[in-house]
Amino acid sequence: MRGRIDVGLLGATGIVGTWLARMLRDHPWFRLAEVGASPASEGRSYGEVAALSSLPGGAEIPDEILALELKAPTDEWSSPLLLCALPSREAGRVEEELAGRGHVVVSNAASHRMDADVPLIIPEVNPGHLALVERQQERWPGMLITNPNCSVVGLALALAPLHRAFGLRMVTVATLQALSGAGRPGPSAGDMLDNVLPHIAGEEEKLAREPQKILGELQERTIQPAAFPVSAQTHRVPVTHGHLLAVSAKLDVPANPDEVVEAFAGFRGAVRDERLPSAPVRPIDVVDGEARPQPRLDRDRGDGMTVAVGRVRRCETLDVKFTVLVHNLVRGAAGAALLNAELCHVSGYSPKAGRR
Repeated sequence: MRGRIDVGLLGATGIVGTWLARMLRDHPWFRLAEVGASPASEGRSYGEVAALSSLPGGAEIPDEILALELKAPTDEWSSPLLLCALPSREAGRVEEELAGRGHVVVSNAASHRMDADVPLIIPEVNPGHLALVERQQERWPGMLITNPNCSVVGLALALAPLHRAFGLRMVTVATLQALSGAGRPGPSAGDMLDNVLPHIAGEEEKLAREPQKILGELQERTIQPAAFPVSAQTHRVPVTHGHLLAVSAKLDVPANPDEVVEAFAGFRGAVRDERLPSAPVRPIDVVDGEARPQPRLDRDRGDGMTVAVGRVRRCETLDVKFTVLVHNLVRGAAGAALLNAELCHVSGYSPKAGRR
């Protein structure tokens, strides 16, 4: 354990928290030392309450983690680095309090994503936005960093190479979002059997606002958002994991489908030399075939951290349309937060205390 940073995990018993615990089990930089959940679970062992059934078959969490005693979110935490997988309705106040105590808080929650001084980070796309944390020193001694909504991660990663190569004038997106994205308890089996739900509360608003902040420019410690509008429609579908997005884009500089595929295929991101343990070799995979990508076939690319893009073709009303697939629990949530924590570490924003 020598040299690893102690990490606390808030919201550890939910689906995202459980996947984070799994991803931390053999992490070379971080050691999961503390876990927290709702006050109702305080004092119980992690293994009693965690959503272990959400993990894929054969994925185990070590006994020493399962034996950890659950804390309440507002308890004292000794770990300098905290990963937050709390529901957004609970996370906002708790994250502020913990940053106020000097912790580095890396959050999956939506509560502070659009705050002017809080970075909304995809490491391959906008690592320079981490500099926003310097403004937070006016609020608290700690830091707060966020990752995007689970569908926005896939959308923004796919839009990034197009925005840089051709510019974006407008975007439309329709999502087909997996059941696991709803958390627990989620929609009932009766709601989802032979059915699609054509509304997910709050999702369209996140898709319409977050990509512009991510693809914006840092100017004098302020993000100037990208100017293109996004029109979004969201749907819950009876798929276990994997959000599928049907995207159309109007480009500033017209490009044919072959040029768009080349932009996707050539994208390696801004942190390829940092050797972040959770970063995939390729953040975007272009998949061939009229019936790809598919959740069952393509969601686990790059251990779930690679976004799959396919069906790139001309759009009859805009310029180009394509399909995007993102593993909502890995690249869209647990893996996104862990990758941001790794970026903080190599960028000098990681705490030095609490090593073992």
